[in-house]
Amino acid sequence: MYPRNNSSRPPSRFSRIPAPVVVTVLCAVIAVLLGAAGYAMTSEEDRPEPAPAAGPGHVNVLNWNICGEAGGQRGKRGFCPNRNRPDLTVREIVEMVDERNADVVTLQEVCGGATGSHLALLKSALGEGWSILRARGTRPDGASECRGSLTGELGVAIAVHGKIESSSQDNTLSDEPPESGEHVMPLLCADVEGWSHRICTTHLVPGDDPRGAEQAERISRLTSPDGKPFILTGDFNRNSKAEDLDPLTSMLSECEALTDKVGGTHHAWDAKAGKHVYRTLDHIFASPGESGEKARFSSCGVDYDRMDTTPNEREVAPNGKSDHGPLYATVEIHK
Repeated sequence: MYPRNNSSRPPSRFSRIPAPVVVTVLCAVIAVLLGAAGYAMTSEEDRPEPAPAAGPGHVNVLNWNICGEAGGQRGKRGFCPNRNRPDLTVREIVEMVDERNADVVTLQEVCGGATGSHLALLKSALGEGWSILRARGTRPDGASECRGSLTGELGVAIAVHGKIESSSQDNTLSDEPPESGEHVMPLLCADVEGWSHRICTTHLVPGDDPRGAEQAERISRLTSPDGKPFILTGDFNRNSKAEDLDPLTSMLSECEALTDKVGGTHHAWDAKAGKHVYRTLDHIFASPGESGEKARFSSCGVDYDRMDTTPNEREVAPNGKSDHGPLYATVEIHK
């Protein structure tokens, strides 16, 4: 349903080159070697335009629900391609940081707080200069431990290329502190030294759950009680036109390419109906700036190459890393 970037796949055949035999043989050998190594055989026009380098006038943001704590096996509800391989998921995140020149990464359904967890591996992989913050969440039964062979507790996380000088976390399902609620879906915010905008991320209940409107209202109050501008990311489980999100979208801006018009940031497989379901659930919002000016996005998009778009059936191999596509955006701020 969506165009996919196949630049990492070598062509299946090559046209003849009218040249001496030795040149033809040499070109064929090189083509085979490149194809075996998985190198892209693309022209300059085919290559995606790189994101601008992080600078004083903007921040490059990545947001991804990695489905890292989801349960299930292939063919079952909740299946996640890399569920038992946090190292592979972290490798994808680091590759995207390099591809997009990111200085902010926000994650949902991520495991942290233990050796070998997603966030422990990510901290090591990103290296010096990066700060990582996490907020613990729980499932409806109150359990927070990541399942199966995974280590740590589930939740959301923020990684920034900078120094976090203050932070906050709240349970969007309750006005009580996160420790008090049985079901915790956190809002996590971080203030970065020298940045004009606060960075926040969250995760809302499914779209058919009436508590989503209450979550959005709480988030609208909790993100910036001091009036500081902010960038808010996450899996909102609703498109940006949903009435539940009015308390947020009435005051925030979103890059046009990340609205519900984009066609989908999440893929599901309806096995009973035998059809694909695409929904726009993930968003990167930004508040007005310090002087009240509307937020400005220089660029944005969805990385469909990392979203699994295959039928969730046992005999079908996944073609992505999560059921959500990573989002990227460049937001103008003061740094």
